[in-house]
Amino acid sequence: MKVAIINDTRPTRHYGCLMVMSNLERLLQKHGAEVIWTWPVSQDWRKHKDKIEAMPEVDMILVNGEGTIHHAPRRWQAQALLEFAAFSHQTLKRPCYLINATLYANEDSCVAHLNDFDEIYVRDRASFETLTQQGIAARLVMDLTFAFEPSVPYQPESGRICVVDSVMQTDVPWLKKFKKHWQCPYRSMVVARPDNYNFWKRPRKTIVETCKWFFRDRNKTLNPTEFEAFLSGCELVVTGRYHTVTMCLKNKIPFVALESNTPKISFLLTEVFGHTDRVMPAESLLTLDPRDWSTFSEEEAMAMDRFLNQARDENAAMVETLLAKTKAMGTL
Repeated sequence: MKVAIINDTRPTRHYGCLMVMSNLERLLQKHGAEVIWTWPVSQDWRKHKDKIEAMPEVDMILVNGEGTIHHAPRRWQAQALLEFAAFSHQTLKRPCYLINATLYANEDSCVAHLNDFDEIYVRDRASFETLTQQGIAARLVMDLTFAFEPSVPYQPESGRICVVDSVMQTDVPWLKKFKKHWQCPYRSMVVARPDNYNFWKRPRKTIVETCKWFFRDRNKTLNPTEFEAFLSGCELVVTGRYHTVTMCLKNKIPFVALESNTPKISFLLTEVFGHTDRVMPAESLLTLDPRDWSTFSEEEAMAMDRFLNQARDENAAMVETLLAKTKAMGTL
């Protein structure tokens, strides 16, 4: 079966996005499907309808929601993804499924577009309950980073701490203060590359990114498993990144988190542990003692085992279900 994916997040050079897309393609391939083409996160498809119509024919289209669909219509990226299902049906004549999505703070007029999708899979219970209250059918399946077993063993170096950045720029100074105090490595989830930004649209940002690439990141791989390996050498990870938290959970690496640009980390930890004890305000880092957080309790360990087994099974079942539904529609 031939598949297209909208919102291919790999161009961001973000390790979490790279892993999500890799896992999605692996799952599809495992079930006999082939990704024929993708549409990148950075381009508004509504301005390129002719180009999409000229793409090779596929049997179904997956819209990869990730953390993109929030605060629509103020954010064009969110609004564009919500509108794609109608275009898929009316113009491309193909079924369209929204998967791996967190939905947050979208206006009701935008949410109505969700009814155009043939199936909706959200990655947190808050999104699921919001849609249920609005009468929109959805299924709950955890983030695609959990789709496969860890690629590297957890072998921490005694006492080693690392800090991973945040999408919230107001939290970055707090993370850097913590890093300076504990003299530990600081990593970004985004690998700098000169073409991460358009020079004509964001010249200053492009110059800064090019300097980061040349002096810091030019020898860094874009393979997310190597970033996982880096995390797996740490007794504690301190981060403001959702996908750093998912990788820590997947590899059973102790962590402390600052909330992201939506409450998605809190949503996730509530699902896993039933509490958000490992999420804290940025200023708490000034008094945080890493020794208090560098192990999981027995209850946390058991909760992670249950969660991870279920997440792997449900991600596989999601792909299998969508392929079977498409086949039954007779679009082949």
